[in-house]
Amino acid sequence: MSIKSLLFSFQGRVNRKTFWIWNVLYYLAIMVCSQGINFLYPSLVHVLLPIILLGLLIPDLAITAKRWHDRNKSTWWLLLNIPLVIGRLSLPTFDPAVAAQPSLLQSLISISALGCGLWVLVECGFMKGSEGENRFGSEPK
Repeated sequence: MSIKSLLFSFQGRVNRKTFWIWNVLYYLAIMVCSQGINFLYPSLVHVLLPIILLGLLIPDLAITAKRWHDRNKSTWWLLLNIPLVIGRLSLPTFDPAVAAQPSLLQSLISISALGCGLWVLVECGFMKGSEGENRFGSEPK
């Protein structure tokens, strides 16, 4: 599978190894970018970091969709990512003074993101894909 189809196509399957490599690189990129932005433009972190996260959103969803496919589940399972995406994009915009006393909405987003994130982690990160060919393609190597 080419890098282009891996990062931008929602077709096919990927194994757990590919999923984990992507996630390690994804979170490393976020940490490096956030530290760099915080060092170079500390007053713009709340603007620039969500832009970077949006740029990484399609590749993240594409790889996760392929992992769901490997589990023989449809792309609709990506709906579990909605609380995660909302949480990631809103986190840099939270006012630190407000973060000490989160609102009910912020608490609900955090709790739902935690639950959905754990489900995605267990299903996509730890559970084996379906053996052989399934409706989404052949078993990844």
